Amino acid sequence: MNELNNKEKLENKEEKRKGLGYFEKLLPIWIILCMALGIFLSNVIPTISESIDSWQVRGISIPIGICLFFMMYPAMLNLQASEIKKLGKNPKPIILTLISNWIIAPLIGIAMAILFLEDEQLIFAIILLSSSPCTAMVLVWGYLILGFTL
Repeated sequence: MNELNNKEKLENKEEKRKGLGYFEKLLPIWIILCMALGIFLSNVIPTISESIDSWQVRGISIPIGICLFFMMYPAMLNLQASEIKKLGKNPKPIILTLISNWIIAPLIGIAMAILFLEDEQLIFAIILLSSSPCTAMVLVWGYLILGFTL
């Protein structure tokens, strides 16, 4: 019985792997290549980090913003058109989600940060945390603003 289950699981994995595109199949290699390219460029052109670091608007790094956009954009493309059409027929759940994620949660986060925290950078990190429906990047954002992360 266990052999049958293991065989089915293996077949499912193979089917999923066949469904992946060229880019997805080689994602670990792409990541390693991008890391190698970054290390290579910083060794060949030592001033590149200072140059890129100077591209800021009011202390916000433009290259980091662009890279974050390209990291998050593909995840948003996984929406299926048929699912979006269903939202038009019954918009209440999506409206409630949008209001809670983008209005209520940030206001609560701002209020709690101002009431209970004194460190300006930590307050900013908490506001980012509460403003984001996906909190996976919050520690990175806290690090990027040079905040103290535990």
